[in-house]
Amino acid sequence: MKRMIWAAFLVAAMVPVGAAAQGSDAEDTEDASIVIEAKTFMAGYAGDLIGGDRNAITNRYDRRGAWRVGEGEKVFESWDAIRRLYAEKWQKPASFGWRDLSYEPIGPDAIVIVGLFDWGLEDGGPPITLSYTALLTRQEGELRIRVEDESAAPSKP
Repeated sequence: MKRMIWAAFLVAAMVPVGAAAQGSDAEDTEDASIVIEAKTFMAGYAGDLIGGDRNAITNRYDRRGAWRVGEGEKVFESWDAIRRLYAEKWQKPASFGWRDLSYEPIGPDAIVIVGLFDWGLEDGGPPITLSYTALLTRQEGELRIRVEDESAAPSKP
């Protein structure tokens, strides 16, 4: 009898743990919602890059500034510095395409995106492939880039 009671207790104790591990329907809906929003953001970002829309690209960044990391560097840039970069130095790609993007929601207002992109060179050479990681956070009701890593593949020996 004690074994049956103990077994019933264990089963009852395990059910909430399993349910919590799977997440609630509300969490699943929030995750799906931010993933859809992030996919729309990334498609628009690609369009802005291809179109060379410097203002639209700048407006995709967090107004508090953003961390730019990659290839052994870590720099925090103010939004004004990001705006100047795109206004004065940035050149649009000859072609552009995201590849193999993965979306990891980390809450209702933040998502990490990991993947690759191909950047077409103006000289007609083959596009270069870079890895890409971004943290998008909601600001003023819109997702914006807070952390961004664009890293080229290391040179082959």
